[in-house]
Amino acid sequence: MQNFFEKIEYFLEISYLRGMKKVFCVLILMLAGLAGYAQPRALGVRAGLEYQASYQHATSERGDFLEIDCGFQMVSNTANLALAYDFILARPDWTRKGRWGIYLGPAVKVGVTGVGYCVSAGFQIGLEYSFGFPLQISIDTRPALGVAVINRTASFYGGETTLGGCPCLSVRYRFGRR
Repeated sequence: MQNFFEKIEYFLEISYLRGMKKVFCVLILMLAGLAGYAQPRALGVRAGLEYQASYQHATSERGDFLEIDCGFQMVSNTANLALAYDFILARPDWTRKGRWGIYLGPAVKVGVTGVGYCVSAGFQIGLEYSFGFPLQISIDTRPALGVAVINRTASFYGGETTLGGCPCLSVRYRFGRR
């Protein structure tokens, strides 16, 4: 009989530890989820000569952000992926509500067409406005120089249709505060 009670006691200890492991894992997952939710970010669309799904993720207290855009350029029938890291240059106090930002940063873009591909590097410059509620609009341009390989022939080109760039309007829903 002593052996039976020892086995029950051992089973209860193991069950308690397993239960604690589950509780600990659930707590870790909840904390990771809350930490991810607390990070300021925005999701929306960017439209001009190209239409892109746009994601921004704040990387500093100043509001600097990483932007990833994936979409389609109508002029050249190119599916593309762009990455920009923008630094907030100024936060003008032009309105009582909302928040303005002027940004500039390096950018790269990769595109694929039915007959070739292109790679370009340049910069992005823009002006954004974040409303008092979770909506953000911005206008920016992303001029670039790159190499296009079409039908096995490489050539240099100016991205965004001209070297001066083409303005794009973005509308995003903000998660968190930036």
